[in-house]
Amino acid sequence: MHTSDKWEADVLVVGAGPAGLVAAKTTASAGLSTIVVEREPEVGYEVHTSGGMDMKTMHDFGIPRELYHPISRLRIISPGEEIVRDGGAPIGCVIDVRGMYQHLGHKAREQGALILTNTQADEPLMKNGSVVGCRVTRALDAESEIQSRIVIDCSGYGASISKKAGLHDGSARFGLGYEYELRAPHCNQQEWVLLVGNRYAPSGCAWVFPWGETRVRVGVGTLVAGASPKAYLKTFLEDAHKFGIDLSDAKVVETHFGLIPAAGLPSRLVADGIMAAGDAAGQVSLIAGAGIKLAMLAGQLAGETASRALAKGRCDSAILSRYERKFRSMYGRNLHVGHMVNLRMAHYDDDEWDNKVRLLRTIPTGLLTKLLQSEFPLVNILSWLIRRPQLWSSAGRYALRGLAAGFRGGSKLALTGESLRKVIPTPAANEEQYLT
Repeated sequence: MHTSDKWEADVLVVGAGPAGLVAAKTTASAGLSTIVVEREPEVGYEVHTSGGMDMKTMHDFGIPRELYHPISRLRIISPGEEIVRDGGAPIGCVIDVRGMYQHLGHKAREQGALILTNTQADEPLMKNGSVVGCRVTRALDAESEIQSRIVIDCSGYGASISKKAGLHDGSARFGLGYEYELRAPHCNQQEWVLLVGNRYAPSGCAWVFPWGETRVRVGVGTLVAGASPKAYLKTFLEDAHKFGIDLSDAKVVETHFGLIPAAGLPSRLVADGIMAAGDAAGQVSLIAGAGIKLAMLAGQLAGETASRALAKGRCDSAILSRYERKFRSMYGRNLHVGHMVNLRMAHYDDDEWDNKVRLLRTIPTGLLTKLLQSEFPLVNILSWLIRRPQLWSSAGRYALRGLAAGFRGGSKLALTGESLRKVIPTPAANEEQYLT
């Protein structure tokens, strides 16, 4: 599989996050030689997500029970309103992020995938316009090449390989999040809290996500250019007791920081020899800023597509486009609607947040949890709307805007260019500027 400075594989996966590890397991289980390169020294380091998930995804991917913590109660709080959903049965869960990623890595290795940590993918190798691998830098600055028939870029929000390969231009808009992992012995371990409003999270939300054994992730995400989520988190922690969140005697165990692409899906997800998945493909639910579920589903689909393509001896964009067509048909509409809602949420003042929370109070719990994941089941929404004629006019306007935007963007439902840069400029390479 390798010589001193060159490696060869059927499939090269860039990034050992959920998309990359699921893709690697999928291709390796199909008998394809698979290499994963990960810039961090270990899989699961550093943590860049709060870890909120739905129970079905845990079951579908066979995640061991000890790696997630079920949640049975949800509170959404705005400056003047609050809703509570407490049905007894789990409405979601919070994962052990590091543990789950390492579990996915173990499953990929079991199938024969090779995971190279401390390895940075620097640039794609190109031949006649097709991606044929990557030039990488390993520990101690040792440079080498990994030649492959297909590259799956799961490198995260920066999408460096996709951009350098000319697949897409990357995101022009980002959400910024800062989070403490606490040991909080008195915090309610059964309750998710989401808090909106300009005091704590302008154009975003604050959250409290417990995940068992006194462990709690408390954070703030925002879309405001130049805003410091760290500063807003400090204010939220000082005021948490006002909302019945007991963080007394809490101690900070870890600090997490992350960015998520917030510009919707790019114009294309595949080209000759390459597919993008996860954050590198903008596959993020923008209502509550979640991406792990979609990343795993996209990684699985990309892995299946690579396996079928190579079984036919092909790696051209025409055959790889099955991945893009299927992903957009399954998730594109929901992601587009979620992106439109996110653009509007970025301009809400406190009164508008109060109005929206009052509206959410009328929505059944099952539908509400789906909406938070940017899932918009038409039958359920119509069933809810039909009993509320006072909303028909505004619902019609939203629907027409959505159709118009969809037609303007074409079948790929992408919003790009200067209109996005006016909302949030692209972050500089040095992420630390957002933390002061």
